[in-house]
Amino acid sequence: MTAWRWPRWSRGLVAAGGLALAACAPAPPLYSDATPPVLMTTPAEAGIVDLRGRYRTALCRRLPPNGPRCDDVLLRLPGESQPAAEAMPTDTLRRYRVAFVPGLFSECLQAVASPFADVLTDLSRAGVDARYFSVAGRGSTVTNSARLATEIAALPDDGRPLIVFAYSKGLPDLLELVAGRPDSAARINAIVSLAGAANGSLLADRHVDTYRRWLSGLPLVSCGSGTGDEIGDLRRDVRLEWWRRHRAAISLPIFLLVTTPLRDHVSPPLFVPYRELARTEPRNDGMLFWYDQLVSGASLLGYVNADHWGIAMPLSQELKAMDFLFYDDAVPRTLLVEAAIEVVDEALRPRAR
Repeated sequence: MTAWRWPRWSRGLVAAGGLALAACAPAPPLYSDATPPVLMTTPAEAGIVDLRGRYRTALCRRLPPNGPRCDDVLLRLPGESQPAAEAMPTDTLRRYRVAFVPGLFSECLQAVASPFADVLTDLSRAGVDARYFSVAGRGSTVTNSARLATEIAALPDDGRPLIVFAYSKGLPDLLELVAGRPDSAARINAIVSLAGAANGSLLADRHVDTYRRWLSGLPLVSCGSGTGDEIGDLRRDVRLEWWRRHRAAISLPIFLLVTTPLRDHVSPPLFVPYRELARTEPRNDGMLFWYDQLVSGASLLGYVNADHWGIAMPLSQELKAMDFLFYDDAVPRTLLVEAAIEVVDEALRPRAR
């Protein structure tokens, strides 16, 4: 039986409706009175190590000839170096244990789409020990850091290095564990942020009160009620204050994949928040500004031409009847992860000597 599809002409209505709503929304303020003072500077001045050229080499080598062009997957923004081509190391992937931390509401929507389901399947087929660390879909960073500690404690203690990929709010959840639970953090060798909400989201600043009042207690089948803290934890002033207090305690190497899609790569359901954020900063993924995904002292792998959902979930495959709503077909999620493991491995090797 052929799956029913929305007619193609309806795509224009969806886009037009989203643009109209965005046009009516007032522009949110960039900072609140509670936001710690911040300094605008370049990534290099913030101590961010630029590994974009090395990562591009690792990814482009993996892309199939009939797949997307590398420059369509990774945006080539100013300052990227051009390293010499290197041979792909053998058995790098299988030497690591890899885990994925999902983002906000992921548990609540798992019946519809599960983040990294395709990546986990592909890595497992390749012989990689790949795990999914389940956290509460409407849990605070404190609640979810405790759940992550339980997940890490259950891993085999065989000495295999662990790389944790943290998506969206999963990054603050994981960082809360690193800062507050050093015994658990000692099991982690590196963190890779995928569209990680390192510095929060302006959308959380604007909508937290509405969410707390009307939506936090809304019953959902697959996850418990929230308190509003799950959104409050993503306020920019909260996250920036967290970094002010805890940055010195974060010694684990962090690698960054930043989502900053071209406009035609933003899925229609994200048009409204994308346009809302674009009034302040055009380079956003529909949920986060590009610079709110950066961490001082981290290593930058690349700027991915994908929106906030496309980097993590194959929604066009899992919701085939509505595939026109999601622009994620050209996002090679598994290859992005494999290339990240290769570059992380290279960066970690000197530490092991």
